[in-house]
Amino acid sequence: MLGKKILVVIFAALTLIKLAFLLISPGEWLVVSQAFLGHTGIVTVVYLVLLVITGYFIFTSLDLIDVALVMLFTAALVGLSLIPYAGSMQKVGQEISAVGFGKAWLAWIIWVAIAAAVLYRVFADQKEKSS
Repeated sequence: MLGKKILVVIFAALTLIKLAFLLISPGEWLVVSQAFLGHTGIVTVVYLVLLVITGYFIFTSLDLIDVALVMLFTAALVGLSLIPYAGSMQKVGQEISAVGFGKAWLAWIIWVAIAAAVLYRVFADQKEKSS
């Protein structure tokens, strides 16, 4: 429980810091984020470590259906946040389409695995209940 609390406090603090930065000094936020994103290898490793750590806590303590519901909520919140930037996002979408699966294969595999596990779980539960 302590590990989860530490993670969510870090998440909440970083979220508030980021939003304050964006409100007070968006130009500085852009400089900082570009500095981080200039090191894609390191950022990728950090995200993978975060996925493993948070994934451990999530998948050992929550039901997969609940996890998927939270993921849907988060996707909707991100989508709502990005609507004002639809023009820019279309350009990003075109770039992603042009590059294809090659650059994001690991994330695709994780998304497919989670989606397949959710579908299996939902339909396996229905099959068991109808038998």
